[in-house]
Amino acid sequence: MRLLGSCLLVALIACGSSSRAPAPTPAAKMDVFQINGYELTGAEYWPYAGTEDIKYPEEVLWGFYPVAGVVPPGETDPNPATARPEALACAEKAYAALVAFVKSDPPKFRRANELGAQRGFVVPRFYLWTNDYGRAATPYPPGVREARLWYWKRKQPAPPKPPGYWKWESSLLQSGECTIPQPAQIEAFLDDLIAELEKPQ
Repeated sequence: MRLLGSCLLVALIACGSSSRAPAPTPAAKMDVFQINGYELTGAEYWPYAGTEDIKYPEEVLWGFYPVAGVVPPGETDPNPATARPEALACAEKAYAALVAFVKSDPPKFRRANELGAQRGFVVPRFYLWTNDYGRAATPYPPGVREARLWYWKRKQPAPPKPPGYWKWESSLLQSGECTIPQPAQIEAFLDDLIAELEKPQ
């Protein structure tokens, strides 16, 4: 009986150890990249609080891993605050999705870049944008920004600065959910942009 009990205990331990979930894979460290002719040049975090809209640009955090008092690469002023760990995790999720997107080299996205280049204002450069609503009121009166792919065009040309950037925008909601650009939104935006760019000038 004692031997049977010992065997049963060993079997239970073995079953328990084999059913453990594997440890999560650490997120890739965010950084600039060049993939398939597309370039990621930087990142920005918009930390919302309470019921007031954010003050731009003084409250925006710049760089992939913003730290209070540190001047990020390419900027002249130190960041006013440190990005929250939850916001960094959301940005890393969005970053991984962006890498996968450009590696897949979608034909429709390439077409939009080719047409936009002919018009002189679309360039194959990305900026990673993360909204952090973790400290915002629920509901947030100014409105919660949608996670999306879109193109920001500079209002006034300012060479040698680029004429615009693709924005890969994600949002960390008050609930803690991290939302990133989804295929349906991406497709719809590219369809509209291509239709606009194909119109005769």
